[in-house]
Amino acid sequence: MRKKGMSYLDIENRINVPKSTLSFWLKKIKLTDEQKKKLESNRLEGLKKGSEKKLAKTKQAIEEIRKTSAQSIKEISHKELWLMGITLYWRERFLSGNENDLRKGVKFTSSDPYLIKLFLKWLQIIGRIDNEEIAFDIFLNKDRQQAIKEVIGYWSDVTEFPKDSFQKIYYLKSKPKRKRGGRKTTGNVQFGLLRVRVKSSSMLARQMYGWVRGIIRYYWD
Repeated sequence: MRKKGMSYLDIENRINVPKSTLSFWLKKIKLTDEQKKKLESNRLEGLKKGSEKKLAKTKQAIEEIRKTSAQSIKEISHKELWLMGITLYWRERFLSGNENDLRKGVKFTSSDPYLIKLFLKWLQIIGRIDNEEIAFDIFLNKDRQQAIKEVIGYWSDVTEFPKDSFQKIYYLKSKPKRKRGGRKTTGNVQFGLLRVRVKSSSMLARQMYGWVRGIIRYYWD
């Protein structure tokens, strides 16, 4: 069987003899170059199939984790939503407590439609902000200027606000980079960045700053 070019593994499967024993018995048998190439090709093919099988198994495990994790979120309480919004705003604004910054009111910017939806839900339920008090700004790369109708339509669908709510468009000459926590982030995305603004909301901004300070004091002070 070895002279026919069979591998030790194939022979082991045929006669149920340990590979180490086969290696000792058959070490003097020489294989042709063609047989060696075939064995190497079979070995690589086996590795490829093993890798593909492992990858498929990993993907299946990941999908199962995602499914069970999603199912564990059944209902979000009022308090949980309250804390989620505070944390979002904290991460976005990096509140310093500067009085001039607080006077600017509540603003939230993101390219992620789900974060935008979540923050709007927070404003409506927790902040009790009416839609008339909410305004939007779009930041878009200048080379996407021709697609502005598509962009407005996209954010209108995301926010469920009418298209005429998106009047303020800021075109950027280059990729919008912002430093956050020592890192530079780039908002070069297809639909740009959307900024949610709450009109005349300096008092709400101060209140949110107080909530952030309360979290900081609870864990670190």
